[in-house]
Amino acid sequence: MTKPAPISIVLPKFNEFVINKPVKHPDSPAQKALHAINSYLFPPDKPYDGSLNKWLDEITRSTIDVKKIAIIGVHGWFPAKLLRVVVGEPTGTSPKFCDMMAKAVLGYLSKHNIYLPSDAITCIPLEGEGTIETREKLLHKNLLYNKTWCEALALADVVFVATHSQGTPVGTILLSRLIKERLVNPKRQRICQLAMAGISHGPFPYLKDHYIIKYFVGRNPDADATRELFEFMDSESTVAKKYREALNNVISKGVKLVYVASMDDQVVPLYSGIFTGIDHPSIMRAIYVDGPLYQENDFLIHLIVFAIKLRNAGILDHGLITQLSEVIIGSLYGEGHSTLYNEIDVYTLAVQYLFEVPSLGTSEVKLNKFQAQPKYNPYFLPWSVRGILEDKNVTRNPRFVDEVTRLKKLYENWDPPSKHLKDLKFRLEPFRDTILGKWKL
Repeated sequence: MTKPAPISIVLPKFNEFVINKPVKHPDSPAQKALHAINSYLFPPDKPYDGSLNKWLDEITRSTIDVKKIAIIGVHGWFPAKLLRVVVGEPTGTSPKFCDMMAKAVLGYLSKHNIYLPSDAITCIPLEGEGTIETREKLLHKNLLYNKTWCEALALADVVFVATHSQGTPVGTILLSRLIKERLVNPKRQRICQLAMAGISHGPFPYLKDHYIIKYFVGRNPDADATRELFEFMDSESTVAKKYREALNNVISKGVKLVYVASMDDQVVPLYSGIFTGIDHPSIMRAIYVDGPLYQENDFLIHLIVFAIKLRNAGILDHGLITQLSEVIIGSLYGEGHSTLYNEIDVYTLAVQYLFEVPSLGTSEVKLNKFQAQPKYNPYFLPWSVRGILEDKNVTRNPRFVDEVTRLKKLYENWDPPSKHLKDLKFRLEPFRDTILGKWKL
């Protein structure tokens, strides 16, 4: 009897995000009074973000209101054939993102007995290569030249933007521009950007000195886009600041963001794929684990997912995600950077987030300055874990206490198959003793 094919998975599950999601409480006495009054009239798990009209609108709109949907797809970029062997072919992925998102939306709505006509969804696959600025201008131009796309955006009740790799900052900056130009309207439309393996903090630093990159940059006159990717490693670089400014604008207008990283990405580190340097309650993070890599009781996977859950709950991970990013780097000739956009559950996560979670605030994004390092001090890892285990936001949360208890058991039974994972277990040896005797509510 043949074994069933391994099943890929996206973690944490959506219901786990809902259980642990951060809640934005009203600040002023007037807001608190309104919040108290409305608690009697509406379900208490619908947070109030400071605007009564917006809050009432959020809790009264439902999937039934959806009649027109627009989906923008923005591919990543690597022009040289030599590099495409490594990171995948971008041509044709924008239409793929649109198609996958459309399938996810239709599948989700059908579960709620809502069936849209064939012309209800308009796909807007935007294609073009170059630097961030060059691509944003080109994609904006191509969009405006297509009257059907512009009309679809104007009439849409819901707008999704699906992006991958370098397309993530491009898509965010483009969306910010569309909001400023009122081609999309967050006051009337529900908008969500899905960022898959986004290069928000740049690629793995070691790639900068890899012979493939050096060969390409040294011989190709159009290599500016490749060099620019490494500028995202510094959150104070010009391109990173422009990206963050656009992100501030879209989030402050009520747009929701979903960042999904890949477990075995060979190009984008985990900390970059989930954009670890920023904080905001309207951001949801997850990780895609390819089928052959997934084991239900794998300690490392559970540790990574636990750290992501903390970030989704608005709790610091004390640098754990950054420390673990080096450990899970994929093979340079693997497919980890591109496999996640073939998984329908990645898109469904964004659909659920948009429809089932009310806006969690329109404040600005909080930035934790970030500077990617060529090599991280291995001794920082135990301190990161200890910081989490002594964080009152963790120790006073029964759900997280239970998770840490389970992590301890998984650690004790963990038998890493490779040398670098055995080294990781050795570095985490204090994990066992630190937990004992400290977890009492």
